[in-house]
Amino acid sequence: MNEHVKTMLELSSTAGQRKLTGEELDTLNGIMTATNGLEETLGVRYTEVAPHSLTLRLEVQPIHLQPWGITNGGIYATLGETAASMASFVAAGAGPIVVGTNNNTDFLRPSKAGDVIVSTATAEHLGSTSHLWRVEHRNEETGKLLALTMLKTAVMNK
Repeated sequence: MNEHVKTMLELSSTAGQRKLTGEELDTLNGIMTATNGLEETLGVRYTEVAPHSLTLRLEVQPIHLQPWGITNGGIYATLGETAASMASFVAAGAGPIVVGTNNNTDFLRPSKAGDVIVSTATAEHLGSTSHLWRVEHRNEETGKLLALTMLKTAVMNK
């Protein structure tokens, strides 16, 4: 097991007990940067990870826009999947594999380059084999709801 994975598992386990500190969030974001995953590609940053909730943020860049100048809906679906899947992994005890099984994202208001989207996942149902998460995507400046994701995950106990 490489060091990034080991540290990620430790942080996820800690987040299952209490909210991560600023230093721990910096470490988590550093791992995401180092692994060059989708979070890094899009510019996603985790701002709060706790036992039954998770918040991340994204500053909308020109690469996130559709031709009409508004944020592509796939960005919201991706933010919802990212926030809820990580929150589900934490809630499941950072041991079992957790996979998304249904992503339903409704788009309510547009955002544009320069806006900051804050996505907060909260648990609606935490069963032993499935979880359901509500992810609200809000404009950081106005607080207005931009999109809403309901994400179901399967907890794959080993």
